[in-house]
Amino acid sequence: MPKRILIVEDEDTLCESLKRVFEREGYEVDMAGSAESALAVLETRSFDLIITDIMLPGMNGLEFLNKCRDREPGQAVIIMTAYDNLWTADEALASGACAYITKPLMHDEIKRIVRNALSRKDADSVHKSV
Repeated sequence: MPKRILIVEDEDTLCESLKRVFEREGYEVDMAGSAESALAVLETRSFDLIITDIMLPGMNGLEFLNKCRDREPGQAVIIMTAYDNLWTADEALASGACAYITKPLMHDEIKRIVRNALSRKDADSVHKSV
């Protein structure tokens, strides 16, 4: 069964580009244009990984990250931003993000980060079930 990724990004071009990249890698990909719409999707589906922009209309990516982690403490979330800021990176990682990446995104880099995040999540699942 393919791993499921949810991309939360209000920039349609980037969202579609990431979707194509990850579908070519064999992942099943859903998209949401806001944190609120992503939360609605999470009511009906679960995902192995969520990739979210930090600057979203309405609820921002850090608030969304916290809501995701409240719902599912082991949820893997990657935060991406065009505004590289040390405080924001620290806050995202302290809140449980598994990675913090800056735009523009290099496809090879984000594919590697996603593979690593999913591998860590799988390893954590194995350790918890033992």
